[in-house]
Amino acid sequence: MEYECTEENIQKYFNYKMINDPIYGCIGLSELEVALLDTKAMQRLRHIKQMGFSEYIFPGGEHTRFTHSLGVLYIMGRMCEVLYRNGDIEPEDVRKMRVAALLHDVGHYPYSHLGEIVYSFIDQEEAALIQSDELSLNLLCRIANHKRRKLVDHEHLGATVIENDPQISELLYQAEIDPHEIGGIITGKIPVQEDQKDIEDNRALYVQMMHSSLDADRFDYLMRDSTQAGVSFGKIEMDYIINSLKKVKYTYRQGGTGKTYSVPSLAVSTKAQSAVEHFLMGRYFHYSRTVSHKSAIAFEAAAKLLMYRTINAGYLPAYVKNYKSVVDTIGTEEFYLFTDEQVWNSMNRYANESCESIVKTLWETVGYRKKPASIKEIKNIIPKDDSVTEKKSSQDLKYEKTGEVIQQDWKAIAETVGIDSECIGYVEHSVNLEVLPKVVNPKKYGDYSEEVLRDAVKLVNKEGKVSLLFSDETSLINKMVGYLSKSTYIFAIGIFDTDIVQNMKEELKKRIKSAVDEEME
Repeated sequence: MEYECTEENIQKYFNYKMINDPIYGCIGLSELEVALLDTKAMQRLRHIKQMGFSEYIFPGGEHTRFTHSLGVLYIMGRMCEVLYRNGDIEPEDVRKMRVAALLHDVGHYPYSHLGEIVYSFIDQEEAALIQSDELSLNLLCRIANHKRRKLVDHEHLGATVIENDPQISELLYQAEIDPHEIGGIITGKIPVQEDQKDIEDNRALYVQMMHSSLDADRFDYLMRDSTQAGVSFGKIEMDYIINSLKKVKYTYRQGGTGKTYSVPSLAVSTKAQSAVEHFLMGRYFHYSRTVSHKSAIAFEAAAKLLMYRTINAGYLPAYVKNYKSVVDTIGTEEFYLFTDEQVWNSMNRYANESCESIVKTLWETVGYRKKPASIKEIKNIIPKDDSVTEKKSSQDLKYEKTGEVIQQDWKAIAETVGIDSECIGYVEHSVNLEVLPKVVNPKKYGDYSEEVLRDAVKLVNKEGKVSLLFSDETSLINKMVGYLSKSTYIFAIGIFDTDIVQNMKEELKKRIKSAVDEEME
């Protein structure tokens, strides 16, 4: 196997084999990449759907994490070609980043982020980290609104797979690539010491190519998921953006110390600013229209609860009962069978053998697409910075009180309309315009450290001056990045009587109006 990638063989090296792809046409692969694709851990991704239960709303969205991984490899290859052509990186950097792109999703749970949330929820329960206010909600609402724990997410599981799966780690060691470095790129770690001086190597550049507003992962899932779903938000100027990428030096603050250090970072020419803004807006609307479609998130909420109960009831094997046990299976057949099919069959068996009506209802919803009843959807745009004190509009009050009413009165509403309170669910969903923590204030970005600004889009003009896109006061992104689009969707599973649904809507409306009126007095 030809492992060494040099200036003389770089074109031939990455065209050992060709694969046809419906989005990009032909994707060239190196001999090492072909070998990695053929490992059992990577073949497992053929059995994990990219879009979870969104296919119940967008039937074309049946593609898998395997095809997405190939797409991210292709995009990363294109990004590396440009940076290599600019003299910004070496052939070895190209080889390393393509491998990281190919393996970036190797740790995904069954049903992708849905399964990730379930295992994060279980981990939080076992660590006794559940807040008392969460316990006042039913299980459907709690798990539907759970935010994943970083340390048990698919990236950390993937890094562990790369480091410990014998097939993958052996191939990487033979190719003189450190599996731990690839794992660090995938988890987004940029090692920084307390007395950190300027960083000369490309560690931060690597991470930004995998984790930023303009990373290879986001490019592919926007283009692939929107195409498969039949929506047009993925029609972006990808080639123009990628051809405008450059490596620059950018100065970061070090935590709260006030010290600064400069590191090689990913930037895009100011000439491509409008194309970048179009991409960010396309991604925003893709999330709003597709990922957070109200029916899709209701189906996913039901599936999360059913998967959770299936694991707790022992219908999934004990060796995948929690994150630690999953880690212990890495490199075995048990891990390679940890797929959508295994979970689906286990949920079906559990539902058939259970005497609980809620379990039967969940399986009817998930297994036979019995659509949850839509009770109310409300949206709002709110400031990310809690210190911003804008006068509340009537919409602000309605949104705020809708959340309070469903969290406090869900049992009373169920009792009033005569349904099982466990069947009431709600999901609060947020969409960012750019990948930045909610605390970022565009006017004060200098106060924030590396962890905040690593993901931000950086612009470089023809004189070489570097700036942040969201700090450009002539940009729409500057005006919008300080706000968050939020939506709350209330639904009921297993309720098909139109009179009951209407009664629920009226009861909820009455309680929200009462809460708003009381606030305004």
